Amino acid sequence: MDNMKKENRKKNQIFIFLVVFSLLLIFLNSVGHLNSPKNYFIYVINSISNSFQISSNNFNDVLNTLSKIDKLKKENSDLRENNLNIKYELSNLKEIKRENDLLKEQLGFANSICSLGGCFNWTMGRITSRESNNFGKSIVINLGKKYDVEEGFSVVAAGGLLIGKVVEVFDDFSKVMLITDSNSSINAIAQDTRANGVIQGSYGTGVRLEMINQVENLVVGDLVITSGLDENIPKGLILGKISTIKESPNQVFKSADIDLFIDLNHIEEIFIARK
Repeated sequence: MDNMKKENRKKNQIFIFLVVFSLLLIFLNSVGHLNSPKNYFIYVINSISNSFQISSNNFNDVLNTLSKIDKLKKENSDLRENNLNIKYELSNLKEIKRENDLLKEQLGFANSICSLGGCFNWTMGRITSRESNNFGKSIVINLGKKYDVEEGFSVVAAGGLLIGKVVEVFDDFSKVMLITDSNSSINAIAQDTRANGVIQGSYGTGVRLEMINQVENLVVGDLVITSGLDENIPKGLILGKISTIKESPNQVFKSADIDLFIDLNHIEEIFIARK
């Protein structure tokens, strides 16, 4: 019972204190004595609020910056991808233009020999591999039996430059012996002097015009072409030009070194001649 009285007395004292303190604050405020404390309190509250606002703004700025960086990274990645796509398309267009130029060059040659009675059908193909041995060189092309290719067919580069003939045929590809192979032998003729001979491979290093009768006339710089005596090899295919003439009065035949018009190591596309 006494404890309850003590507790009620304490509550009353606290209540009276709060009432008196409130009346005192009201009185002091009415006479202006609380202006400085109020201003200081408001200043402290505003400072704390501004600090929180600045921190919040800085945090938002960081988030915005990170968001912009991610966006820029994505845009940069998209630009790189677009740039690669453009480069790929330009590369394809360049290759297409190159092939079209080769086709136009070969078409011009085909029309010219056709007007001379040597009409052939020309199928464009690609070199897929190259082979070398001690006696010369050969290539593999992506045309075979499915394209009606047969052994002995001539293989040319754009413009009617003979580079070899088919020696083995498979379903999807064929092996071609180059004219520089030592086993290669093709009937040829000097265009201006009409001297007949045989183009023989020189162990992969070049070709020679051989088996020319001593009485035949040869001229340095004269164009050498196929004579048309070989089956499946059109007349008029270009082999090269005479660079050096080799003759001796003690020999039955004379010969000549031939400069080719094309580097056989850098050919990519070829044409097969079919009647």
